[in-house]
Amino acid sequence: MTVGASGVVFGDIGTSPLYAYKESIAHNMASEAELFGIVSLIFWALMVVVSVKYLMVIMRADNHGEGGILSLLALLPKQIRQAPQGGQRWLFALILIGTALLFGDGVLTPAISVLSATEGLSQVNAGLGTYAVPLAVVILMALFAVQYRGTHAIGLVFGPVMLLWFVVIGGLGLWQALQDPGVFVALLPQYAIRFIVEHGFGSLALAGSVILAVTGAEALYADMGHFGARPIRLAWTVLVGPALVLCYLGQASLVRANPEAAVNPFFALAPKGWVLPLVLLAILATIIASQALITGVFSLARQGIQLGLLPRMSVQHTHAEHEGQIYVPTVNLIVGVLCVVCVLAFRTSSGLAHAYVLAIAGTMFITTIAFHAVATMVWHWPAYRRWPLTVTFLAVDLFFLIGTLGNLLRGGWVPVVFGAGVLTIMLVWWGGYRALNGYMASHEGRWSVIAEEIRRRRISRTPGLGVYLAAPVEDVPAALSTQARLLRSIPAEILIVSVVTDSTPFASKAPEIAKVINRVRRITIHAGYMESVDVPATLRAGILGAKEAEATYYVSERRFVATNAGELPAWRERLFAYLHRNSQAPISYFDLPPDRVIAIGTRVDL
Repeated sequence: MTVGASGVVFGDIGTSPLYAYKESIAHNMASEAELFGIVSLIFWALMVVVSVKYLMVIMRADNHGEGGILSLLALLPKQIRQAPQGGQRWLFALILIGTALLFGDGVLTPAISVLSATEGLSQVNAGLGTYAVPLAVVILMALFAVQYRGTHAIGLVFGPVMLLWFVVIGGLGLWQALQDPGVFVALLPQYAIRFIVEHGFGSLALAGSVILAVTGAEALYADMGHFGARPIRLAWTVLVGPALVLCYLGQASLVRANPEAAVNPFFALAPKGWVLPLVLLAILATIIASQALITGVFSLARQGIQLGLLPRMSVQHTHAEHEGQIYVPTVNLIVGVLCVVCVLAFRTSSGLAHAYVLAIAGTMFITTIAFHAVATMVWHWPAYRRWPLTVTFLAVDLFFLIGTLGNLLRGGWVPVVFGAGVLTIMLVWWGGYRALNGYMASHEGRWSVIAEEIRRRRISRTPGLGVYLAAPVEDVPAALSTQARLLRSIPAEILIVSVVTDSTPFASKAPEIAKVINRVRRITIHAGYMESVDVPATLRAGILGAKEAEATYYVSERRFVATNAGELPAWRERLFAYLHRNSQAPISYFDLPPDRVIAIGTRVDL
């Protein structure tokens, strides 16, 4: 598990040495004190952000083993997720912003990782440098093109390749650092402190580059459910952390001895004749790092769908034995196209770095606030226990966030635009479904009226079993109400099925069965936010058995009017209607048999 965690969880942060130190010294290498100060800042950023904040503290906020910012949201009280009021609205909105920025991270990480690796070709031969961008585009297109096959096959080599990667970069760094052992004094905190004091506000500009060394910390937390906290902590302590520190020390030692190596200090660590093998290994490592982020974005999208924050999308399981290995075609296409566009637009890893860092800093800042809310509302930690941690983490987060704001006009607007688009979709979808649930509750029929109509024989009961899919707030499903009103008939036996998403990754509750009226039962199926629901299979397993094959499924097909007469402004209703129309239909989302489904139309004005 530890070797596997080294490959998947630390893929992103493990490839940061390709560009982090290079970008940090680009404008701050006038003296030895500055070179040492920068590597000291990187070391203490790794210690405070990764070792203390995420590994020791944030990873304690797991939701039945699952991590990530949406797990923090799921841990919070139910009213914050469903109907936030006052200050809770700001907390809910911040978590959604953090989630949106993570999608931007999923776009930019593959782009900067792969491009920084292919740029190493220029160290082999100056002429080969012109192929860095085309090669990066080809690799990325191939990577996204094979996602439908699943990560199991490539996952078999994740751990060994990254194990080799960390041994190589740590070994190269140690070899170079031993040429000048004096560089090890840079690990003392006074070098970082002195750099900040001497440069004052100028050190904030450097923060936008130093933060590149801790990229992947949020992904580390999000991937916790795949391996567990202990293997991740062990991998960091024994292998990943020491290898990264040695690699950064080696780069500082090299640049100190040879200032010309500052152009690309990572690949300059390799002895002559070994640069090309290091470039090839770097390309493999960045592909793995990209794969880990892509898989993380798929998981994030599924969590968002199940929590009611994103429209329904096709979620395909790519491995029968591993629930977490999924493929989301729509997300794969969007992220893949945007990733290639970013490489073609920025053309260098330095250009992408300016765009990259703002999303990282914003997400880390929001994670700290969300953690504080969980510690206060869920764990009920006393003030003396939670506030020192929160203040320390926020001080570091603000140092990075303020430092990265200077990149806003140099590409930092890219993740902001990505995030704004995702945030708009989430808010419109979440608000639209709240309005839709309210509309259905106020316009639905009543069982007492239907029962009376049946008693007076104004509604007939035709032979057969009808299964009606309904939202949890619906008493009488819209499809059944319309059928009774227009056709004056309903099936002789009725099951009303509602799927409720719990705040846990995987539900442990069995389906609940309740009698509504004679020959009408309501089935509530519980699902975790990491699960997909096969309604027919669930009904066959413990409720209907073989009789499920005789059932006819009824779904409501809604058409939105989109006027200003309802609760939502017309533009929001139009956007919600568009998202609803293009979301995955209940037939495929719940695996209903297409030849046994009847859709009944309903007009809605929100």
